[in-house]
Amino acid sequence: MELSCLLLHGLGGTPFEMEPPAAALRDAGCSVRLSVLPGHGSTVEAYGAARFRDWTAHAEAEYRALEAEGAPVLVAGFSLGGILALHLAQRFSPAGVAALAAPVFLFRFFPWFVSDWRLCVLPLLAWMRPRMSMPPRRPEAREIAPWRGHEEAVFPAQVWDLLRGAAAVRRGLGRVRAPLLLVQARGDRTCHPYNAWHIASHTASRDVTLRLLDIRDRRAGHHLITTHRETRATVARAVALFARRVAKAYDVPGGG
Repeated sequence: MELSCLLLHGLGGTPFEMEPPAAALRDAGCSVRLSVLPGHGSTVEAYGAARFRDWTAHAEAEYRALEAEGAPVLVAGFSLGGILALHLAQRFSPAGVAALAAPVFLFRFFPWFVSDWRLCVLPLLAWMRPRMSMPPRRPEAREIAPWRGHEEAVFPAQVWDLLRGAAAVRRGLGRVRAPLLLVQARGDRTCHPYNAWHIASHTASRDVTLRLLDIRDRRAGHHLITTHRETRATVARAVALFARRVAKAYDVPGGG
């Protein structure tokens, strides 16, 4: 029986951003499930109505379905998907967890960092502007770091709910005991590198691998490490090697 891998995408995105690691995992002999989170891959209205509880419930249902098949389950997630992967590791006993640019903090007062000052006033924004329009990504950014999803709208109430959900996951990191892979870009403004260090130092896992990546090109930002042309192969390879090591420990295909 193969190692089963549940792959979870980021906020507003689609499974597209997890396709490079998915392909590497299949090549390693793993069974892969690319999940679509509630509200994603649908209308803007459906997306804006989705909340953290919907995403955790969906991830838990997906995990249970794979677990019921009898194979060990590895969970890999990007950004929001990484937060959900850590949530699953607190509720279940996955064979391994790969958290890719997972922001358990989107801003912090000490050490100070914030990607957008509006994160600090989200409750007020949610009341004043329930939906905010965002400019489309530049063509060169799309080429350097491809992405598909809802980029035209941001819902402050949804982001505020995500912040509270991430805080709950952060408080529960001590319950994470599974082997853990953390991958992060040093210049990521959406998910500050402090996140990776915090996760690594607050879990109960005895097997933690932390990879910090450098990205030279600044035109597309440094968050989309799963699709960025400078990092996608490195990230996919790191996830596949991690899965091989996990599979060998369970003596199932995927360790070849």
